Amino acid sequence: MESTQWLSGEALREQQDRQLGALIDHARRYCPFYRARFRNDLARWHEIPLLTRADLQTQSNGLRATACPRAHGKTFDIATGGSTAEPVTVRRTALTQLFWQAATLRDHLWHRRDLSATMAIIRQFPEPVDETKPGRWGGILGSGPAWHLPISTDVEAQLGWLQGVCPDILLTYPANLDALLTHMHQAGITRSRLREVRTVSGTVTPALRERCQQVLGVPLTDLYSAQEVGVIALQCPDGGLLHVQSEHVLVEVLDVQGQPCREGEIGQVVVTDLHNFAMPLIRYALRDWAEVGPACPCGRGLPTLRRVVGRTRNLAVSPEGKPFWPVLETRRMLEAIPQLRQYQFEQTAVDAITARLVCVPAPIPEQLQQLQATLEQMLGHAYRWTWQLRDTPLPLSAGGKFEEFISSIHDTGKKE
Repeated sequence: MESTQWLSGEALREQQDRQLGALIDHARRYCPFYRARFRNDLARWHEIPLLTRADLQTQSNGLRATACPRAHGKTFDIATGGSTAEPVTVRRTALTQLFWQAATLRDHLWHRRDLSATMAIIRQFPEPVDETKPGRWGGILGSGPAWHLPISTDVEAQLGWLQGVCPDILLTYPANLDALLTHMHQAGITRSRLREVRTVSGTVTPALRERCQQVLGVPLTDLYSAQEVGVIALQCPDGGLLHVQSEHVLVEVLDVQGQPCREGEIGQVVVTDLHNFAMPLIRYALRDWAEVGPACPCGRGLPTLRRVVGRTRNLAVSPEGKPFWPVLETRRMLEAIPQLRQYQFEQTAVDAITARLVCVPAPIPEQLQQLQATLEQMLGHAYRWTWQLRDTPLPLSAGGKFEEFISSIHDTGKKE
């Protein structure tokens, strides 16, 4: 992988096609689900139907291979509920896990991390963790201590815990980082020892990167992954784009007609795990949306994503019925309501949004009016607003994550 990252895009795709051919031959031979799906000419790749989360839920037996190469190692099942409590189970192999570990090591090397550093990790964990006893974060390598705290911990308690742990590196979700930055700014707290903030499982905006630098004085490094397929893209250490990990995953970004997006266009992310022969995921629609990036000036041939913009349910709709991606800047909202601690917006109709605000003390009417004007300027449209005010934290999703904007509209023209 130290060598292949410098291959040209054409050379990388040639090697992917070779591996893809082996994967498809195996899936057609050993997976009942794919025998019917691959009856068409395989040269017409874009006509192969997308694999959906519903397929994983209802067709898992047919997706699991009746045989798997011994060289791929032991098989194991991972269960993920995502952010919407729609559980799926995927069978993986020791080989797929090795590629996950290799991509993680590449991330550490790219960003020149000190493996003796202390890391604090605030996220959801599959098993209960002891926040008073550290583990290790280096994966297949030895490393410094890793302290773990469940994402369900309220933000003020997180800050107290961080002050005690005093980490060099913080890893958490973008939405949680935004909440931490808000509380730190309001309390005048800085993290002088912190060297880097890492984010996973969420949308990182330029505004969040800017706030992280302003409040903490450290860079933000993002990683794009999914439990079903592992690491999908890593942030370039030189240019800041997200490099697709082509050695083990084929990534397509498709428009609403199912055609490949061009540079600068936003489409849905479709992935193929090139090395999972235990339960092949071929053209699996993650329900994420991303913007195709340009060739990276760093010289690596790995394709790029400029940004992951969100999931289908995070898509806003204008009063005229046109979908768009909302960009919300916490800094501007704090100018309207300085005591704002947390927020969430739910679009309930094409012309209506419910705003859930955690404020202590509660905002006065003039502050709400100013916030409405700020929001409509950021969204580019006027809406009917319903304000729900509270002084306790908003609940997390079933997957342990928090989303600032969600839509309950189902006729946007794009389905989950």
